[in-house]
Amino acid sequence: MTTPRLAPGLAPWLTKNPRSTRPLEFGREQQFVINPNGIPELCEELKACPAHKPTPLYELRALAARLGVGEIRVKDESQRFGFGAFKALGGVIAVANVLTGAVGDAYHSTPSFESVMKGEHKEITGRFVFTAASSGNHGRSVAAGAKLFGNRCVIFLPKFTSAEKEAAIRARGAEVIRVDGDYDTAVAECRLQAETNGWTIISDTSWEGYDSVPRSVMRGYCVLVHEAAVQQWGAAPTHVFVQAGVGGLAAAVIGYLWAVCDERPVSIVVEPESADCWFQSNLAGQPTLASGDADTVMGGLACREISPVNWPIIGQAADWFMTIGEDSVLPARRLYANPLGHDPAIISGPSGCAGLAGLMRVCTDEAAFKALGLGPTSRVLLINSEGNLGEPLPS
Repeated sequence: MTTPRLAPGLAPWLTKNPRSTRPLEFGREQQFVINPNGIPELCEELKACPAHKPTPLYELRALAARLGVGEIRVKDESQRFGFGAFKALGGVIAVANVLTGAVGDAYHSTPSFESVMKGEHKEITGRFVFTAASSGNHGRSVAAGAKLFGNRCVIFLPKFTSAEKEAAIRARGAEVIRVDGDYDTAVAECRLQAETNGWTIISDTSWEGYDSVPRSVMRGYCVLVHEAAVQQWGAAPTHVFVQAGVGGLAAAVIGYLWAVCDERPVSIVVEPESADCWFQSNLAGQPTLASGDADTVMGGLACREISPVNWPIIGQAADWFMTIGEDSVLPARRLYANPLGHDPAIISGPSGCAGLAGLMRVCTDEAAFKALGLGPTSRVLLINSEGNLGEPLPS
């Protein structure tokens, strides 16, 4: 096993991935997790949904000049589906895949997204009850998907989830069950109830024997990467800072860019200090638990263990892993909301701004800045993965 070693002078919150060599071959194992084929067609299918349109890719010129990089672009997922977070893509696409797959199995002809959305084949699709465990955003996305296709939905929430996020889930027609425990406890209860009642789990976390749905979730996330890198930006990014919980978003971003870019960008995975399961997995060379209790204001990243299905992508292709402290969240949210110069204002939640917080930390550390190869020709991609979502706005 190759053990990561910090270069002299690098801070303990930043570590290189020894398995990431350039160039890497995007092979069959990676394609099993992230299949780039069909993503442009999926983007076309989504046009049938009246709530969907591509989210903006903003350029922050003044901030780039301040931080000493060439360009900073932010994919603003706070505007996705009128939902407020990138998670909407995963839940909606995964629910659609289950339903279209069931119709295809029954009639040996796969229906379109639009036909199922319009209520055709209810004799097949109507029997499904969807369920998920969530800290908030994923639950809302599954609820939104179930509502779009007219199905019942039950969401399990850990005790720390805010009342505002629970209300947002209920507003999308889902039933909510509160679990007296953390996210992992909610996952366990969801699995038990699903098995007992015959419900279909839509999870962004994989486990033994369960990985097709998490891959469908990540397929949905590939839509935002395709929009940003292929449709909206004239040049591919040289660096991407992407936040990670169980790793679905990070795997989609890193994997899709790996598959479609002629020169793969340098990727940096950003996590809270207390929920550093990817950082620790990189050190161990295999999936392992976070060093802390995942007690973080970044609720969407509050995960103690990775989703194993993402390891073939992130474990091999992420170039760097880093952590950020709780005190970095509010300054990053404020900078998005109250930008420099003529940069556009962006409304971000605590998890949404994590990529920016990571970039700011690196850009204020000379050794880290140099190690990552940042400079005046760098083109940095960030993802505002969630909007306000009931959290107080920074002043």
